[in-house]
Amino acid sequence: MMSDLIETIIRTILSVFLLIISIHIIGKQLISRMTYLHYIVNITLGSIAANIAFETKLNFFNLTVSLTVFVTLSVLLSHLALKSHTFKKWIIGQPITLIDKGKILEKNLSKTNMSLEVLTQNLRKKDIFDLDEVEYAVLEMDGGLSVLKKTMYLPLTRKDLAFQKSDISFPVELIVDGEIIFKNLMKKNLTMKWLENELAKRKLVYNNVNYMVLGTNNQLYIDLYQDHLN
Repeated sequence: MMSDLIETIIRTILSVFLLIISIHIIGKQLISRMTYLHYIVNITLGSIAANIAFETKLNFFNLTVSLTVFVTLSVLLSHLALKSHTFKKWIIGQPITLIDKGKILEKNLSKTNMSLEVLTQNLRKKDIFDLDEVEYAVLEMDGGLSVLKKTMYLPLTRKDLAFQKSDISFPVELIVDGEIIFKNLMKKNLTMKWLENELAKRKLVYNNVNYMVLGTNNQLYIDLYQDHLN
């Protein structure tokens, strides 16, 4: 009886240390944002760790091997998602627009199994009680709701006092990880010629660009693979 108790204590301590090491290997994003992959990893890691700690009938070495293989596989899948935009969509998921230019997209609500009541509840949590205030609403990969208000409902800033605010639009990714997002170019009625001209103005080619976004006021944000920081 005492030997079983001591074994349980030792296995529990080792289980905790294995979990800490696993989280360090996988990365802090496992805690900060819950994507498809991270949701699966959280559940499975907890299950394996619990078996290591309390299921004394199960072989400790085999469970440790299982945990190691699982952590290795999750790290490989995360790296693969970073390399392939298409693969990222299936492994990590992608944001889904629920409100576009003030219009509720019922088909996208249906895809996410979200009702209008749940949508309005999430908006109220962001102090938005009137749907008419919303220009864009996006369900993020971690399940959170991001909202961009219409111009008239945005707080006044010093910049607004200097000149009148132009029409705003939701930010659109044009280049991600050096890969051109053609469907987003088409969505904004932009051509490859326009993109090449904008890059040429900055003496760039798209292969050098890590991330390029057309912002809310149609301004371009560009991040290079090599930023040449001092």
